[in-house]
Amino acid sequence: MVCVNQVLILILLSLSALFFSSSTAQNFKCSTPGKCTALVGYVPHNRTSLSDILNLFNIKNLRNLLGANGLSITTPRNYTVEAKRTIKIPITCRCSNGTGVSYNGPVYTVKKDDGLFFIASEVFTGLVEYEKIQTANKIPNANLIEIGQNLTIPLPCSCDDVDSDKVVHYAHVVQSGNSLESIAKEFGTDEDTLKKINDIADDSKLIADKPIDVPLKACNSSINSDSPDSSLRVANGTYVFTANNCVKCTCDDASSTTLRCEQTQLKLVNSKWKTCPSAQCEGSESLSIGNFTTNGCNRTTCTYAGYTDQKILTVTTNDTLTTCSSPSNIASRIGSSWSFLFISSIHLIPLFLHLFQ
Repeated sequence: MVCVNQVLILILLSLSALFFSSSTAQNFKCSTPGKCTALVGYVPHNRTSLSDILNLFNIKNLRNLLGANGLSITTPRNYTVEAKRTIKIPITCRCSNGTGVSYNGPVYTVKKDDGLFFIASEVFTGLVEYEKIQTANKIPNANLIEIGQNLTIPLPCSCDDVDSDKVVHYAHVVQSGNSLESIAKEFGTDEDTLKKINDIADDSKLIADKPIDVPLKACNSSINSDSPDSSLRVANGTYVFTANNCVKCTCDDASSTTLRCEQTQLKLVNSKWKTCPSAQCEGSESLSIGNFTTNGCNRTTCTYAGYTDQKILTVTTNDTLTTCSSPSNIASRIGSSWSFLFISSIHLIPLFLHLFQ
């Protein structure tokens, strides 16, 4: 068993219960069936690297971590992350009994001198409470864990829409000095929404070093319901890879909730496909995912619609160019029409005079 001073641990746990019992973080409300992608904010206490973060959170693909943080796809695994810099961690979330927890991990292996309180507050920097780790792993005595024991870490999350808007839920660890106003402003939401989804009445209920549920604006697309990524949502300022890494979808337009997807040129590793299937739009020989053609004010775009075991699905969408519908452009076109009519009329005057002579 872990070699620790049992009396000291009991004292520490008692003190932690005394100071934190009145400040237990709320569960994230979650009632949507199925699974979704969510984010948690990891704030390392010391300098670390992306490689260490990948290992801690059991993230297999570096691209997933880069996309969640809007980092360049060429960023290396040994990229240094300074202490106190927030890194968004993508997780798979599943609702159960009205709350959301991370699905299948991460899994942490107990090391020498570890305790549940230390693992929760230091290793995972307050993202989860030690009692929740104890419950998730059915540990009878929080003081008795073994070196080498694998612990499932139940990170908080949600899959629910907010006021009928599709969002990506983000577990933001509250920092000292945070207010509902400052959090809402930082993440593009509003105070009333934060109060409602977290059951918080005012700033006095915010607890430093505890997570709060923040809904991030997200993009989605018309993906077929039977596609494995039918529930795909991408937080603003991030990107994801889907369709066995053959398609990259980005959400980077604050004024739009439509995904921008394109076929990747990545070398496929550990993929179900040896090569990416065609991303050409059905019914069009000239369009592939992400490409469009224009005809006057009309634009036809080849849009990503999911995938199957054999192919990438596409659909064409039609819309009107914003430059054609803007008031200034309309006025310009009306002005041009009147100018044309005026000039044409001038040229017709001699003809009418000739006819009536």
